[in-house]
Amino acid sequence: MMKMKRIALSALLSLGLVACGPMEEPESTTEAQGAQALEAGCTSLGSGITSHACVHAGNPADHLARTASATRTTSAPSISTKHKAYDLTLPSSAEGSVTYVPATTGSYAFYRTQNVPFTVINGSTNATVAAALSQTVSSTGCSLVYVSVHDLTAGTTYIVATGPAAGNAITLVPEFLDDSRTRYYRDADGDGYGSTTSVYTACTPPSGYTTQRFDCNDTPVSGASINPGATEVCGNGIDDNCDGSQC
Repeated sequence: MMKMKRIALSALLSLGLVACGPMEEPESTTEAQGAQALEAGCTSLGSGITSHACVHAGNPADHLARTASATRTTSAPSISTKHKAYDLTLPSSAEGSVTYVPATTGSYAFYRTQNVPFTVINGSTNATVAAALSQTVSSTGCSLVYVSVHDLTAGTTYIVATGPAAGNAITLVPEFLDDSRTRYYRDADGDGYGSTTSVYTACTPPSGYTTQRFDCNDTPVSGASINPGATEVCGNGIDDNCDGSQC
């Protein structure tokens, strides 16, 4: 009796898994999360992290006011709280400074509302932290116009100096790249569905990658009509829609 119950339970579990759709497959990932420096090959930030920063810039509840220091000092006001937009008041027609202390070692993007002089300084060594990437921002309805990415070390106090700026004011939105990474899957046949080979990045993905997966035939040309979105054709001996069965 116990054996029959176990068999019945096993059958029910199997049916449940089939009903839930395709199971997660082991992935071959070429970009790992948690890199200490901006990943090689990253030439621009992806739309996901920029959209996230724009949400904070456009939400009044996310804004915090700071009066920037007239000198570069580690005692300047902090802008370290995550997911905030900082409205800085700068000294008249001059540079102003704030501080940033990252909680995790990695790459950080500093979005801003004006493309004006911007410098990140290690407060312990006084060394300037060069931007690993800089680019203009173009997002409809977003006040952010420029961003630079800097590789920072956890627990270190960094001085962020910027200005002069128009109106003696500027808004900064700091973002940790690891918080906005997206997994993209290689789509060799261009049908909109990828294989298990993937990249995990906040940067613009390589050409030929998609956010959808579970393509059971990603062979260029011949596999383009075989994917989870295809219609199953009965009697052709092919699993057209990649559901694991043929009709």
